[in-house]
Amino acid sequence: AALYGVDTARQMLEVISADNDLEITGFISPPSLTRSNRREITFFVNGRPVQDPALSAALMKGYHTYLMVGRYPLALLFLVMPPGLVDVNVHPTKAEVRFKDSSRIFLGVQNAVRRALLAHTPVPELGTQLRWKPEPGAGGVEPAWETGRSSSSTGFGRGDFFTPLDTGQDQGDGTHVRPDAQTQLSGGRIPLLRVVGQVASAYLVAEGPDGLYLVDQHAAHERVLFERFMAKLADRIPAQNLLEPVAVELPAHSARMLEEQLPVLERLAFAVEPFGPNTFLVRAVPAMLVGMDPAAALRVVVEDFEEDESPLESEIEARLVARVCKRAAIKAGQNLSAEEQRALLQDLENCQSPRTCPHGRPTMIHLSVDLLERQFGRRGAR
Repeated sequence: AALYGVDTARQMLEVISADNDLEITGFISPPSLTRSNRREITFFVNGRPVQDPALSAALMKGYHTYLMVGRYPLALLFLVMPPGLVDVNVHPTKAEVRFKDSSRIFLGVQNAVRRALLAHTPVPELGTQLRWKPEPGAGGVEPAWETGRSSSSTGFGRGDFFTPLDTGQDQGDGTHVRPDAQTQLSGGRIPLLRVVGQVASAYLVAEGPDGLYLVDQHAAHERVLFERFMAKLADRIPAQNLLEPVAVELPAHSARMLEEQLPVLERLAFAVEPFGPNTFLVRAVPAMLVGMDPAAALRVVVEDFEEDESPLESEIEARLVARVCKRAAIKAGQNLSAEEQRALLQDLENCQSPRTCPHGRPTMIHLSVDLLERQFGRRGAR
């Protein structure tokens, strides 16, 4: 609170992780609180402040798909480990360190950050802050939503429900929210939603357990395609052979980049081969991308990588998949039938990280019942 102010401090998420002889504690900001630079990312190793690009890369990897490109979190992380695992004598001022097992430290920071985000981060919303507060049903009865309606009367069969986030401050309309202990949020899931319709051929309107949800159909479909793609990487991604190969000519520098990525493309079910100077033949594409222009899919691969912290080899596939899915996803301005709208929401509900697209944009925003009642001058905050 002294460093950042009370409002910022209240939003910070606590990180607590212990793995054998590596302990990671501290605070990170939610995806809604970011900066345009890395100046407010600070690491301490065994009590000493250090500057280490690998630690910053691990932090950003933990936020993968949660932040917009060019945005950075606030973070204060303390790493405690046996002195024999870290060399502090690689810099005259001891500002830099070298780890005995850098891969393990990298994964430890990444996983600690990711767990904290999944435990605390709610769906983006308008008007009032909400938090997940799951409450199990008693006697085999499904839990009711916070609004007081039973699950059978809402049309929803199961799920968590929302209660307002207590801040201990006046809300500006004469009401006061009493502070209590912060409960952890469920790990990333969204409630079951009922489709109401489509707005501007770009957004789906859905009813949730405590208000209205506006879903960006393009961002939502990106997330669905991305998780389907990544789930199949462990096995063999099904490919669809083209009736006729498609020739794609690229600038010289792009052709060189593509040649370096051919093994990665093969793992992603693309069949691409050189065909003369700076020209390639596309013979097959991933089955889930059937209908997308093969030449456009290939050009996605050679687009400039988004700014990141020296991505690892293991990140390349995910980055390529994210960009291909962005091109393949349904677009704003595309009318969807009622069945297509329902199917998209159901697929989004089943995603592991449904609240953002692979590039970090929110897939939905939430307008609570409380906010709607205030806007219509009904009862005010409950």
